[in-house]
Amino acid sequence: MARIKFLFSRSHILFLLAILIGILLPQAAEIASVLTLPALTVILTITLLRFPRGFFRRHRPPLSGAIWGNVMNYLILGNLIIMASIFLIREEGFWVGMVLIAAAPPATTIIQLGNILRIDKQSMFSGMAGAYLGSALIVPLIGLGFLKFIPLNHFGLILLIAELTLLPLFLSRLAVDKDWDKLIENYKDHITDWCFFIIFYALVAGTRYLVIHRPLDVVYMFVIAAISTFLLGFIINLVGNYYGVAKEKISSLVFLGTMKNYGMAGAIALNVFNKQAVLPALVFSVVMFIYIIWLKYKMGNIIITDADTKSN
Repeated sequence: MARIKFLFSRSHILFLLAILIGILLPQAAEIASVLTLPALTVILTITLLRFPRGFFRRHRPPLSGAIWGNVMNYLILGNLIIMASIFLIREEGFWVGMVLIAAAPPATTIIQLGNILRIDKQSMFSGMAGAYLGSALIVPLIGLGFLKFIPLNHFGLILLIAELTLLPLFLSRLAVDKDWDKLIENYKDHITDWCFFIIFYALVAGTRYLVIHRPLDVVYMFVIAAISTFLLGFIINLVGNYYGVAKEKISSLVFLGTMKNYGMAGAIALNVFNKQAVLPALVFSVVMFIYIIWLKYKMGNIIITDADTKSN
């Protein structure tokens, strides 16, 4: 019963509706694209509110957990995406999109998954916090290393990244200080679900033409996405079991090492680059949607039946 509720959860239905409506009714693409950054800011703010109260002041993310978050998300997953793209991606716009994905921090859905599956939550929170803090240094280095020959509005890009990191942090702390987080506690999932709907509708509507007319490129991206989720997740499990790592710890490493914030990568591509750069984020989001459902059935240890997960 819990698995059926998970499969037909509100977030899954809205994700599929965003794809369907984006394909059939793309007329609102321009309006939706304007709303992607505000929607993403709201999602990131609520994600920070999901951390235990006083987590950063009292617990201070353990250095080992923070390092593992960066290792799994950037060193392993990010490098795998870049290396695979070197061999399969030729178009400059698509290459930019793949670099943005490699530079993206972990998916916010990891926290929701951590609430419904038996995993090491301390490792999960520490890894998430470490990877998002590390992105302030790693993202510019990735951009300089792989996009240095592409004309960019560097100031605008830096300003955008600052907006998506500093503003959610400020808003979340303000909400905690004013106790506003308690007012929206029962509406967090509803708000984030509809924000994701806006983002993914914009991604689909904006890349509809490319999906139809560039099927081979879509297949290549799908292959890279499948390798970086299903295959990489299998390898992480295999290595973890070989070294006797606790199952809960392995699960947290799998989440950190296979799921990135594709909604963020797509929103940045939509607002700073071109539609070709948006397509990889859409393809990876679809694959992650499938991967989350498969992972949930594979793990099969649901502990909260009414929680939702999202493909972002």
